[in-house]
Amino acid sequence: MSRPQCYAILLLGFILGLYLEAQPTLQQVWARHDQFVMSGPGKPVVIDPSNSHNFKGKHGQMVRGWDVGAPDATPVLWWNGGPGDAADPAWDVNCFDDPKRYRHLEIDQPGTGQSAWIPGWRPEDTVDDAATFLRSRGITKPILVTGWSWGSTMALLFAQRHPDLVQGVIVGGVWTNTAAEVEAYLGASGSRSWMAGVSEVFRASSGGRGTACDLHAAIRAGRGGKALVQAYSDAESLQAGEGRIPRKPLVEAIPSVQSKPVDLATETDSDVRFAYIESEMMCRGQRGQWSLHLRFPKRLADVPLIVIQGRYDQICTPEVAKQVHRAWPGTQKLLVPFNGGHWGFKGPDKETRALAGLNLSNTDDEKLSRATSLHFGNSRLLNGAAIDCLATFSPAAP
Repeated sequence: MSRPQCYAILLLGFILGLYLEAQPTLQQVWARHDQFVMSGPGKPVVIDPSNSHNFKGKHGQMVRGWDVGAPDATPVLWWNGGPGDAADPAWDVNCFDDPKRYRHLEIDQPGTGQSAWIPGWRPEDTVDDAATFLRSRGITKPILVTGWSWGSTMALLFAQRHPDLVQGVIVGGVWTNTAAEVEAYLGASGSRSWMAGVSEVFRASSGGRGTACDLHAAIRAGRGGKALVQAYSDAESLQAGEGRIPRKPLVEAIPSVQSKPVDLATETDSDVRFAYIESEMMCRGQRGQWSLHLRFPKRLADVPLIVIQGRYDQICTPEVAKQVHRAWPGTQKLLVPFNGGHWGFKGPDKETRALAGLNLSNTDDEKLSRATSLHFGNSRLLNGAAIDCLATFSPAAP
């Protein structure tokens, strides 16, 4: 072999090594997670009104954005769940041991926080609004993009439409809004059938079938009043975590009452708004009117992806996470399963432990909490750990 050939091989090996280092390993993500768990709560970050910025969206509507952190810190675009939950930068910053290393950016999706509701809103327009917000804040180079649950849908859609702004993607509890996913989540014969009385309660309140569209029609019309929207939220929480042992019906029967139809232009109750907005999108998924297509631009082949998924998730099925992982172009992608559901499992609460005769001091209670997070995986810290690893391993933005 000639000397030039040797040099060429060495150079190729060096370049390949750099390429491989752009993607953290499963062990490195978990090591960071464990470090976060053992170090305790992260340093607090003060969030004040000056971090909030209103701007006009694609259709001239008001959109609120958040920009929290130093201008020279590593920027991260967050997408919240729901889609009926408002942006929550206070939650975002709590995912890290030192959130000041990051600049946290996020917008309120339609009908949440201070962003105006748009009937029949298009998620494509909302991710375009986010791109507008980033540029208005002086961000024009690729950044990290993340989201959990419905937030994963929006993060992936943002990457599809704005690959030039994406340096790395971290998604968890992955959702693409297909009819099959909606049926598994909200359908009477889906995962709710394992929770005593839940499917029956919603069938009785929504015309006997209890589908996503039936639920949305009932919520929109005000049937069941506040009790129905509270039950909708309670059922989601039961499906997201361990829930309570189904020894008895887990959701109270919903009284047959009629409230006024929901008008999001004037509605102020956050529970009503959440249930209306989420069930409306779920109904679209049931009818095949909107879902995330798993077609990604080739230019994302050089963008690393981390997918985090609870192995026992009863809202966002693990198979969808695997589909996203397979569909992502290139080889810089990592699937991180953890021993949890849609949220991390917390183990027995104080009342259950006391019933078994286990009464712990505050110090031992904190130790048990850490041990539980190490054993199951904590979804909040796991998300922060993955972001931290990708920020370390991703090549610098050009």
